[in-house]
Amino acid sequence: MNSMRVWTLLLAAALLSACASGPGQRSTPEVARMADALYREGDFAAAAQAYLDAAEQVRGDRDYYRLRAAESMRENGNRSGASQLVEGIDPKRLDGSEAMRLELLRAELALARGDYRGAREALQRITRSPPAGYRARWLELRGRAWEREDPFFAARVYAELGTLLEGRERSDNARRIRDLLSGLRDADLVEGSNALRGDEPLRPYAARALTGRGIAVPPQLQRGPVSEPAPALAGRNGPPSIALLLPLSGNLKPAGESVRDGFLAARFDTDGGGGLSVDVMDSGSSPESAVEAYRRAVNDGHHLVVGPLSREAVAALFAEPSLPVPVLALNRSGPVPPGQTSFALLPEDEGASIAGRMQRRGFERVVVVVGGDDAAQRAVSAFRERLERAGGSVTATISIDERAIDFQPVIRSALQGAGLPTSAPVDLNVPHDPGFDALFIAVRAPAARLLVPQLKVFGLSSVPMLATSQVHAAGGDARMDRELSGVEFVDSPWLFDEIPGLPARRELARHLDSARGPAARLFAFGMDAWTLLQLRLAGDAGRVVQGATGVLSVDELGEAQREPGIAEFRNGQPRPVRDVGLVPDDGPQG
Repeated sequence: MNSMRVWTLLLAAALLSACASGPGQRSTPEVARMADALYREGDFAAAAQAYLDAAEQVRGDRDYYRLRAAESMRENGNRSGASQLVEGIDPKRLDGSEAMRLELLRAELALARGDYRGAREALQRITRSPPAGYRARWLELRGRAWEREDPFFAARVYAELGTLLEGRERSDNARRIRDLLSGLRDADLVEGSNALRGDEPLRPYAARALTGRGIAVPPQLQRGPVSEPAPALAGRNGPPSIALLLPLSGNLKPAGESVRDGFLAARFDTDGGGGLSVDVMDSGSSPESAVEAYRRAVNDGHHLVVGPLSREAVAALFAEPSLPVPVLALNRSGPVPPGQTSFALLPEDEGASIAGRMQRRGFERVVVVVGGDDAAQRAVSAFRERLERAGGSVTATISIDERAIDFQPVIRSALQGAGLPTSAPVDLNVPHDPGFDALFIAVRAPAARLLVPQLKVFGLSSVPMLATSQVHAAGGDARMDRELSGVEFVDSPWLFDEIPGLPARRELARHLDSARGPAARLFAFGMDAWTLLQLRLAGDAGRVVQGATGVLSVDELGEAQREPGIAEFRNGQPRPVRDVGLVPDDGPQG
């Protein structure tokens, strides 16, 4: 973990400080001073030997110098030698801080050999909270020691550690917290969250994990209303000025233009832009050019940056040591740095949303049909994770080559392999149990039109089918989509429904190519970027609103959350399915 670098540096400083200001009765022979110099120079092997020589010369301080030798060996990667030394050290012959260092070292060495219980026992012998120089190391070791025994407690410890970290180390630490919480069963997550206090660092992470699974957040973890102006524009004068960084050259140019058109359409639909000036800037086709565009936006005096668009560009920008102007990034590559926001159309969101919908409908046994592209695989991975955490299971997986025409052999093989029937009874009066509750389909529209009729050949006509947005070719062929009748899918509701407070798609499509066909999804995404910008500027990011791509809000970790819309094919046309309770009473706010 990168945070190890932080506490290693803190430890080295603390050790050298201890050498200079140790107990008054501590003897410091010439060989010990030489060992200290070698340690400072990074020659840890020679320092270890010199400390051992000092231990032999000053018998009264033998345990102290053996501890210093063991710490030097650890720095040199000699864990075996360090382990042998620490076993013979008597903590009663050390002062308080030295005894604490001994137990920290014992815990670290125990973890290195997979002895988690031994690490916990060593850390439990530290009865007082370590001082600042050692606190990050203590917390990191505690988290590692408890990861297997009690993942929620480990996440709690790492959240406290995160308050001491910055930059990449903080992002890596946040990723570890999320991984731990995502691996918990629903019941364990709920039990741990209910026990949290409202002021604990883990609170926003736990709330995010709960809402991601469709579980109510306990009252003490809920964020209070935000009424004060957002701090984003503090210290900047004049009317708010926005830099919109999008790829308007290179291979991402079509995507950038669609997002731009949607953003500007929403802006002009809001009283001519609400007094905001928008400077559209080309972020180029590389992460480096996107970072350079951000720097130009800063130098030009803009108050807030929207963009860039690609995952690689967002990752590069968020890896910058300093972001003097806040960012609403239009993709996500990992944990969001403090003070920033990210918004993305992710296949993982679609997979998790469909799993939640199946859970609410009592579908526990699911057969998955998946294509080979990255978006489909990511959607299925998120779907499986959420379904299994809720107690469901994937009964069979049918992996298809979307270039094929006949999918029946692979369907039959997968069903037989899972012990499922491959046909319905001839006698329609005989109840038919296909052996599972629903189908989850993650394939693109052309393949789906061939797939669905072939699934019905296997007696699956009455099995509910839910799909990702890939199945919906926006502005597609209604005649061909009749083959998909009865299939439900998640997508941006603006593509198939009228959204109060937003311009109608049909009207925009008459004038803008980017509001038609598949490009319309990114057009809707651009409109929602404007909506989220308004919430950010108003200091009201936690509010839930209906957007073009779904129900939107921003959590305390800076991530825009999206619950996509749900539709069903009827006679080749997508028709919205109303889910009471998901859509807020008010629409997007300008």
